[in-house]
Amino acid sequence: MPSFLYPLSDFASKYSEVLRRSAVTLAMLAVMRAGMFIPLPGLDQALLTPMDHATEGERMIRALYGQAQALPASLFDLGISPYINASIVITVLMVLPKELFSWQWLAQLKESRKEGKAGEAHITTWINGLSLILAVYLAVLRAVELEPAALFSSGFIPGTALALVAGSCVVQFCANMITAHGVGNGSSLVICTGIVTEYAKTLHSIATGLETGGLAPGKLGLVSLGYLSLVLFSVYLSSSQLRLPVVQYSTAAPGNGPAAGTFNDMFAQARQVAVRKAAQRSTRTEYFPLQLSSQGMMPMIFAGALYFGFMPKALSLIGWGAAAAALAEVQGSYLGLLFYGALVFCMEFVPVGGVNPKEAAEYFGLMNVGIKGVVPGESTEQHIQAQLLKCKFWGGIALGTLAVAAMVFDTMCQSFLGTTLATTSLLIIVGAVMQTSRQVESLLEGPRLQEKLAKEQALIQSLRSL
Repeated sequence: MPSFLYPLSDFASKYSEVLRRSAVTLAMLAVMRAGMFIPLPGLDQALLTPMDHATEGERMIRALYGQAQALPASLFDLGISPYINASIVITVLMVLPKELFSWQWLAQLKESRKEGKAGEAHITTWINGLSLILAVYLAVLRAVELEPAALFSSGFIPGTALALVAGSCVVQFCANMITAHGVGNGSSLVICTGIVTEYAKTLHSIATGLETGGLAPGKLGLVSLGYLSLVLFSVYLSSSQLRLPVVQYSTAAPGNGPAAGTFNDMFAQARQVAVRKAAQRSTRTEYFPLQLSSQGMMPMIFAGALYFGFMPKALSLIGWGAAAAALAEVQGSYLGLLFYGALVFCMEFVPVGGVNPKEAAEYFGLMNVGIKGVVPGESTEQHIQAQLLKCKFWGGIALGTLAVAAMVFDTMCQSFLGTTLATTSLLIIVGAVMQTSRQVESLLEGPRLQEKLAKEQALIQSLRSL
């Protein structure tokens, strides 16, 4: 091997896990992106026109569901909309009071939230099952909508519906692969793929306006300051933490062991003294971090999907067309935006992933550590739960305010510049990037800790050989 390749080989061997996960993520994103350009079979694409979304809410929903593509009807036309809608339904059912519904399966789902990863797997199974049912329903509706452009009439609806369901399953499979074996949250990255497509169109319209003179550079520069302020606040919110000081408990008194008085025991005592002195000289304190916004921008995504997509469709489905039309009119008003912000705040309290206080308290017990000033065990669990609720409350207020400010800012840009800057879309992208970067950082920390451990073991071996 040439000498200049040794650093690359060393890097690949040290960070093989990060490279493997990155490769899986890129491969799955490439599959999903390619599927957006595969046309649905049996359709005359020339008879179809791409959807023109008049409002920011409509554009956001199209991007959130992963349906932003160049073709009017592609194989991945449903995107992950069945999974998003199923997640909303299950999440809302689990937070409703048990007096409203006495279903046994729902009571079991609520209990599953307390069981850690096993409970999350059980909830995911229900979400996947409901998403398949919704995929079939949405695929049939879409096939009926596309029937006027069909090249053949015999078996068009079932064939098209089957193709759409298969495409949605492929998208969800790729998202699950990214979550399990890649980098970042698969659903968030799928959503960001659609958002980036829509955002590219926004940048193109801005550049065209600057070239033709229809958009004044001075106005754009002034608006960009507010734009940058919202982005910086989203970065600050995504990185803000509440740090709980952690202490290490003593396991045994030095010199009390089966090898007391031996050279090994003296060596162990000397090592403990050195460690204590080093700890006294160090000013660094260990913390257990709690993210102020533990779910990133997912509450904004779920609230947007619920408010701009799921609620109008549900009202139309049950025959309340007038109510759906009234909701569409209210959505663009300031009262509607305040309701949207309240939904974002409520979605922050939805138990989707994040820190489990019971598991954290048990982990502290196994590692023989605890939170400073808190009794180990149940008291630690209750303390973490209280601090977690505090983070969710203030994080929900901040995120809801940010969501409303982004919508108001886009409305002002529409009247001031004649075009929107898709602020909500950019905030979601920033949140996904921050969430993915934290996971990459944690993956990079593993090889660094192993390298430190190897050096420490080598030092111990050299001391023992003296």
